[in-house]
Amino acid sequence: MSALPDRKRSRRGLVSVAVGILLGVASMALPSVDALWAALGVARDLRTGHSTGLAILFLCLGFLVAQYFQQEEFKAELERSLRAESARLEAGLPAFGLLTRQTGDEAMATLTGLVATARSVANTRISPSKVEVAARHGAGSAWDRALLAALQAGLAYREVVSPNHADLARSRRAAIAGSAGVYEAAVVRHLPSPFLNFIVVEQRDGTKEVWFGWLASRTSGFDGTVMRTGETHVVSLFERWHTELLGAGTPVR
Repeated sequence: MSALPDRKRSRRGLVSVAVGILLGVASMALPSVDALWAALGVARDLRTGHSTGLAILFLCLGFLVAQYFQQEEFKAELERSLRAESARLEAGLPAFGLLTRQTGDEAMATLTGLVATARSVANTRISPSKVEVAARHGAGSAWDRALLAALQAGLAYREVVSPNHADLARSRRAAIAGSAGVYEAAVVRHLPSPFLNFIVVEQRDGTKEVWFGWLASRTSGFDGTVMRTGETHVVSLFERWHTELLGAGTPVR
């Protein structure tokens, strides 16, 4: 649709030049129109000069109008190019505007509300045994109750845990036996410290988000800071990481 105005501008530019030339040529014949010059009170010896001046004026006006339409066409083309380049750059950049920061407790409160409407969750629960703060959202917590209810309703939940959380994984597996949901867990040993925990949540409409943080370290303890994003490239990286971790662990039976 945008090409039609451009073609109109091009035609208008050509018409302007053509009209200017025709008026210029016509002006050269004006000296022979005695009635016109007599009505204007122009002496005979001045008529040729006036006609030449009008011809030049008409030609210049025609070219000026044509130049205006060409500038408008160039401006429109430049704007189209800028919009296309902007769209290309936006498509190639991650949507960092979606990155938000939360405390660990804020993140868990948000996740506790979201898990009821989730289709699938991929979670890690990795921490050294002495880092007790990482286990605050364990058995019997609001998060654990919401998770078990979601599993009963059909949630698919896959979890990678460190050895000190294996009992929690076994209890969850036993609690949802015969339910509509799927619970799969694996114990991974000898992971590096510190470890960046994360959870990927897929909603029923297909949208995905990842929360990453809950940094657990043997030497510096636990940092509950969490970052949240729905940027597709970042989410995909964490999904791949979780798949690798789950495959490398020992399944919980």
